[in-house]
Amino acid sequence: MLIFLCTGFQTALAQEEAPPDWYRIRTNSVPNMPQDLTVDSTGAVWVTAANDSEDEPGVWRLPSGETRFQYLTDSRANNWLEGDYNNVLEKPNLNEEINYAAQDDDGNVWYALNNRTVLVEKANGDWLTFDMVDTSYLGSDTTNVDSAHTIRFINNQDGTQDALLIAYRSILRVDSNFNVTATREVYLQYNNYFIQDAYFDTHGRYWVCDGYGVQFGTNLLNTEFPAYSDAYKNDPEAPPSNPWVVTSTIEAVTHIMEDSLGNMWFSSDSGVYCLTNPDGADDWLKYDINALTGASNTINCMAAGANGTMWFGARYSGIVTYAPGSGWSRTTCAILGIPSEQILSMEEHDSKLWFTTYDNSVNAGVYALNLSDSSVTSWTYRESSTSLTSNRINSVAADLSGGVWFASYDLPEVARMKADGTWVQYATDAMDLLWSRGSGSIPGIGVDSNNIVYMAPTRRSPIAYDITAEQWLSLPSDPPAPQADTVFYGLYVDPKDGKWFLGADWVYYLNADNSAWTIYDTNDETTFSDYRVTNALMDAEENMWFSTYYGLCLAKNDPVSGTVWIQFESGDGTGYAGWYTDRVFLDEDGVIWNSASQTYDSANNTWTTQTDATPFNTRPLRFLNGNIPADVDLAGAPEALSGTVQDRMTVDTEGNIYFAGGMFWVQSVNKGIIVCSPVKGDVSRDGRIDLADAVLSMGSLAGKASGIQSAPTDVTGDGKVDQAESLFVLQKVAGLR
Repeated sequence: MLIFLCTGFQTALAQEEAPPDWYRIRTNSVPNMPQDLTVDSTGAVWVTAANDSEDEPGVWRLPSGETRFQYLTDSRANNWLEGDYNNVLEKPNLNEEINYAAQDDDGNVWYALNNRTVLVEKANGDWLTFDMVDTSYLGSDTTNVDSAHTIRFINNQDGTQDALLIAYRSILRVDSNFNVTATREVYLQYNNYFIQDAYFDTHGRYWVCDGYGVQFGTNLLNTEFPAYSDAYKNDPEAPPSNPWVVTSTIEAVTHIMEDSLGNMWFSSDSGVYCLTNPDGADDWLKYDINALTGASNTINCMAAGANGTMWFGARYSGIVTYAPGSGWSRTTCAILGIPSEQILSMEEHDSKLWFTTYDNSVNAGVYALNLSDSSVTSWTYRESSTSLTSNRINSVAADLSGGVWFASYDLPEVARMKADGTWVQYATDAMDLLWSRGSGSIPGIGVDSNNIVYMAPTRRSPIAYDITAEQWLSLPSDPPAPQADTVFYGLYVDPKDGKWFLGADWVYYLNADNSAWTIYDTNDETTFSDYRVTNALMDAEENMWFSTYYGLCLAKNDPVSGTVWIQFESGDGTGYAGWYTDRVFLDEDGVIWNSASQTYDSANNTWTTQTDATPFNTRPLRFLNGNIPADVDLAGAPEALSGTVQDRMTVDTEGNIYFAGGMFWVQSVNKGIIVCSPVKGDVSRDGRIDLADAVLSMGSLAGKASGIQSAPTDVTGDGKVDQAESLFVLQKVAGLR
């Protein structure tokens, strides 16, 4: 028997690929905050995310001719999608935040990681690692300034390419045989010496710019400021610099670019410099961008186009263009239908100007401007995704058909993941879920026992969808139906299928058969302690509890007086010690608790602080598809989760637990959806396997177990619960697995 316990499951457990214990679901488009963009010789576009804007490392790549970005990351668990919706290319080497990505003409891909290394994925599949200079002796933590932030390629006369790996405190030149041929290091800790950019031009010169200006020379180490060069020291328009004299006029230079005619361009905070003939003297020109175009003189990025054209992303000023013969012009992003004027990175390729924008995470995206007709193609993490409509999820609810519904925070859109892994999005439809960008959201969504999903959209009337019939429902519209401009905070479906739409000024109740509304005026101080109602709960006695911004309210069923309204605030004489926005919870025995570990005495309308909070900490979180213990094991989650928030959780028919919005506050909702797969053998579904699971699994064989979830119980994946499942659980309990 013991031998069978140890060896008998290997064949039985062999099945199709399954999700890991923990994984994420995100949009399958571009990152929340795209930053650096490069285009390789094949026309593929590479995009990295702004530092600290993503929770997992990744690079986004749009192959030439395709319309959807791939997501390159160290684990498919960073966005677990199925079928055509899966855009993940798993590359375990990319296990750190990626600052920059570019592909050379030989098909080698260079990744600058935020850990002092640059990785090269060679065209043959091999990987190489280059270590940037470690200047930690200059400070306690110099990882960010030692890690490469830019990669530039150098075209050699023999057709090969070298690479310049540029960090704030070092530069490495790597030849086409992947040998480091030159190194430059910054030996001082002051940020004025930080290297902003570096370049090797077609005239054989190195250029390096920092907070003191720009330097050049034929050797990476031996460079000088133009103001001191015999060739340029008499040119009054050459960039000034004298870092050794404190009172000297200095000008930080941030970007370097060579145009197709061999002219060199340099950006500063006061305009743009151009060296029109790098082999002669007195050939510097300075352009005041603000005076010429009305745009900011601060340049975020530059790109070289055909026939000497230069493109500039001016700070919050859109696109500035210089074209030989026609001079300077400016195009605002608003004219192009783009909601942000802040361009962070750009590159021209094949008659298209590619660029990234950022204003806030709602107005961030990747764009392609067709230079022939000024048409624009856009990709954003919300509008270009075919899975989630946003990584910012307000509420989530699973249905009885194996699907899950995700309501967006920053757009009035809902994404639906069906049981078969396909996705549907609802935004433009007969239910009028169409607003301008950023003007609304859906703060509440829920499903009743009839498999109908209800939504509480901001400043729109509630809507409902019959999942079984696959059609929208018409809810009663006559008064007291909700007003169209109500601001909703949430939605609660009670155990009797009543729907409570919670908002400012009003709470609307829709009865179980959807035939009638009841309205509650939250400005009535005899009932509600504040007009803004955020949460609701029906207790075991069918009393209704409401959480507001400034107190807790109870609509209590009294056999004599009918409904009696009671309000609770700290210091009101009832012993209540909760906060203003506190709410209540039900334990397994139907006792009401608040988050201050107090229980409610219904007979006396008082609160008692409990020294043993075990019933509260282990209470069941009640969902449509079953209950989850509040102390479910969260070990292994991709986020450091310290607790459960029922409003942003749900459980599907297979036992998968979904955590939305980073679980806690709106400020962290960029995390997408975090999913906990059911632990095989966890029959009690508390996130662990113990003796209780063994008892339940053995009971299932005798037909005596109730409420057992099929997915955790059927560990072999054969669609049956038999002896194999019980033996598996016993193995786990005995430590044999």
